[in-house]
Amino acid sequence: MFKPTLKAVMVLMFVAVIGAQAKVDLVTLPERESVQITIYNKADLTLVRDQRVLTFSKGMNRLQFSWANTLIDPTSLDIEPQGDNNQLEVKNISYPPRVKETGVWHIHAEEAGRFPVEITYFTSGLSWRSFYMATLSQDEKTMKLKGYVRVTNKSGEDYGGAKTRLVVGKINLLDRIAELARREAPYGKPTGRKPRPPGSAEKRHAMKKVKRAYAGAAQEADADRSRPKEIKKEGLSEYFLYTIEGTETIPDGSSKRLPSFEAESVEVTNFYKYDEQRYEDTPVRFLRFRNDEEHNLGQTPLPGGEIKVYGSVNKGGNLRYIGTDNTRYIPVDQKVELNLGKAQKVKVKPKVMDYRKKNIVFDNDGDVDGFDEIKDYRITLNNYSDQPAKLEVTRHLPSKHWELENNKTPGEYEKVDQSTVKYTVRLKPHEETQITYTLTVYHGDRRYRR
Repeated sequence: MFKPTLKAVMVLMFVAVIGAQAKVDLVTLPERESVQITIYNKADLTLVRDQRVLTFSKGMNRLQFSWANTLIDPTSLDIEPQGDNNQLEVKNISYPPRVKETGVWHIHAEEAGRFPVEITYFTSGLSWRSFYMATLSQDEKTMKLKGYVRVTNKSGEDYGGAKTRLVVGKINLLDRIAELARREAPYGKPTGRKPRPPGSAEKRHAMKKVKRAYAGAAQEADADRSRPKEIKKEGLSEYFLYTIEGTETIPDGSSKRLPSFEAESVEVTNFYKYDEQRYEDTPVRFLRFRNDEEHNLGQTPLPGGEIKVYGSVNKGGNLRYIGTDNTRYIPVDQKVELNLGKAQKVKVKPKVMDYRKKNIVFDNDGDVDGFDEIKDYRITLNNYSDQPAKLEVTRHLPSKHWELENNKTPGEYEKVDQSTVKYTVRLKPHEETQITYTLTVYHGDRRYRR
């Protein structure tokens, strides 16, 4: 619920006319029936939908709202009667003179009674991020992938028992709202009726569009306390809406980790890359999987975030840490490659075994005009682990004018571009093998006369 001090405080002011005298009763706003927050990280914007049951007197009522010490955008404030309620009519909202950060709704009730209403607004300061834990099976052919989100509240407002939604993807409408929210909103002089802030009509129009868009999504089911919470994913246009099952209390100044999803037996490929230009002189371990149904994923895009990878030591559930990588937003059917850092048990050692020059060409002045540079290479590969290892060895050549002859090599090379080749080698556990080749590079006039 709203904090009574230094937070957004709302009170209901009833105006009852007795003869010629007006009596104002000040009543504390009742606790929320429910609240829903939809957090859009990209624009630092959250849509809040606050449902309450209010007691109105017959005639004109005043509902006062203060957004002091919060990041609520006052020009986005809206209130609507709920259900088939035709007893209430929202007349307008005004800003009391000499009172900062406070607005008053004027609401007319045909009859006295208790009526449900929804108060909506945009606020900043709420954010979320995703992170994952991947546990490889003992044969390292599959993994168990658990997803989490951490919601952080720095909005200046507590949200108790909130239904929480997370927006993944780009929504141009919300980007536009964020732009409006950043505009200055002067309220005029400190006396007299205050004019409507610039941009407020646009914001309220945008607010209605957003609420209509979200209204098409399925409503959350109540949390089943006997099982972990899930996040339901709903496709809406070009973005996805992740709905955390049940409700969460997210006080101002706090962060809360919430489980997102869990996928069993996700097929993965372990492999290593050796590339001196990119990774210096040590192989780097990678883990590859695809966000599709064949890999027990693919229901929705996956939010970008940190992925920590662990390996199973034994059937008792003991784990060893392997590595961490950060991934961007992962669309459905997209392949993911995680860089897990330098390999400890796969080694690569290249060595030049022989060097010579041949076919030296001279110009008319007797100067060297070209030659063939020939090097014999031996690259020793070792797999000291208990698992098979797929290893990609990339070699960068000093020119685009070359020929390469394989000698003792466990496979042919693949030409990546004009000056790059790649060998792919599969090593058995504790196996050593070698790649040997002769590289001829043509210099000067030999590039054209050979």
